[in-house]
Amino acid sequence: MKKMNRRKLMFALAAVALVLTAVIRLEDAAAYFTTYVSAGGSQVIRMGFETELEEDVSNMTKHISIKNTSKTNDCYIRVKVFNSSQFEVQFTDKSESGNLWRYSKEDGYWYYDKIVPPGGSTGILDAKIVLPQGFDKDSFNVIVIQECTPVIYDKDGKPSADWNTVYTDYAEYETTDQQGKGA
Repeated sequence: MKKMNRRKLMFALAAVALVLTAVIRLEDAAAYFTTYVSAGGSQVIRMGFETELEEDVSNMTKHISIKNTSKTNDCYIRVKVFNSSQFEVQFTDKSESGNLWRYSKEDGYWYYDKIVPPGGSTGILDAKIVLPQGFDKDSFNVIVIQECTPVIYDKDGKPSADWNTVYTDYAEYETTDQQGKGA
């Protein structure tokens, strides 16, 4: 009888040891999958500030304009043009006054200095592609990146742009109207 109880006790201890080992390993496995497993797919995040690139091409020139498709938010807009170093791009401000697009040597962006209201568009910025002699005009690409940021109003109602604002900061701006007052 003692032998039978001893066997049951040994079996129970072995089972407990096995369960504890499994739990410890499960924790390691969960940590591994939490840290190293990647996910696929995407989800569009709408922050209330939306713009749409409008560009036409004629005579080796891209005519760039950005539309504010937001329904309620004023914004500032900037664009950057990427191209091969094998050819040159010359820019011309074709906005109504001819001085609304401003180039920044610091970051390589073209800034539109006027606030763009909901439904409004920027003036046109021309990007003329100058190809070297003998270069195949069908073998290149010029990419236009556009960004917007909300208009921020200070306590005196003076507008400004903050291009360093990160996503988590936008929640504050979604609840303010165009004069900076709470909605």
